[in-house]
Amino acid sequence: MRKIKNIIVPTDFSVTARNAYQYAQGLAQVLGASITVVHVKEHFIPVSELNIAPFFENEEIQLAEAMVMFVAEEQAANDGTIVKSKIKTQILRGDPTGSLIELSADPDTDLMVIGTTGLQDVISKAMGSISGTVASKASCPVILVPPLAEWVPIERMLYASNYESMAPGLIGEATDFARFFLADTHFVHVDDTVFEEKSKTDGVSWDKLFSMIDPKLSYQTHAIYGSNTIEELKKYAEKHHIDLMVFVSKHRSFWENLFHQSTTQNMAVSTDIPMMVLHLDDKS
Repeated sequence: MRKIKNIIVPTDFSVTARNAYQYAQGLAQVLGASITVVHVKEHFIPVSELNIAPFFENEEIQLAEAMVMFVAEEQAANDGTIVKSKIKTQILRGDPTGSLIELSADPDTDLMVIGTTGLQDVISKAMGSISGTVASKASCPVILVPPLAEWVPIERMLYASNYESMAPGLIGEATDFARFFLADTHFVHVDDTVFEEKSKTDGVSWDKLFSMIDPKLSYQTHAIYGSNTIEELKKYAEKHHIDLMVFVSKHRSFWENLFHQSTTQNMAVSTDIPMMVLHLDDKS
């Protein structure tokens, strides 16, 4: 993972977006990163139509003022424990989902932090929400911040993955983020195969896979079997006081299938733990 210098925080001025901004503030301080607050205005007004140009200009001014006010209010809400980061604002026009996905591919975008109503929302809508869709299709890492989640120093991280994505190159990519915080990393394997098929994956050599991990980092491994994987991940995260759940996959379909399984089972799962999505399709 490249050094994180710029964190994108989309906002619709909601409470959820404000909470995500506060989380990004804490993260930016640790990483030494700047923050760019982005608002996407969904409806485009053609400036070529002179009769409405003044209204367009007025709307632009109002949006710019709203962005400044958003940042000022959240800075004032800071209790003083977080040092103020360098903050910029940006207004985009177009479809919010498409615009954010396109922005994620910008060379200056290193990480995106988005507010979400929680894991239950992402699952129940089958990746249909803006945050869920952006998380699944973005080119950069995305952190989804539930409304009740608060920034805390990341001491324990959970990486949920399948064995295919635990190739040496992916292990190095996954531990890069943990190295920023010297976090204790829990590698949790998700396997929905039946009990009789466990032997196909039980032979993986964990020691060999993790031989390249920085010796300063501590880690442990665990396996979850069965079809109710989301619920088991939630229980594991709560039991081990996980600060950030990270989904790592060599194939993006793993992330999508994980949610699809839970949707078809009509699960009602929620968590207050932030979730990070890494897209590692081009790693091996």
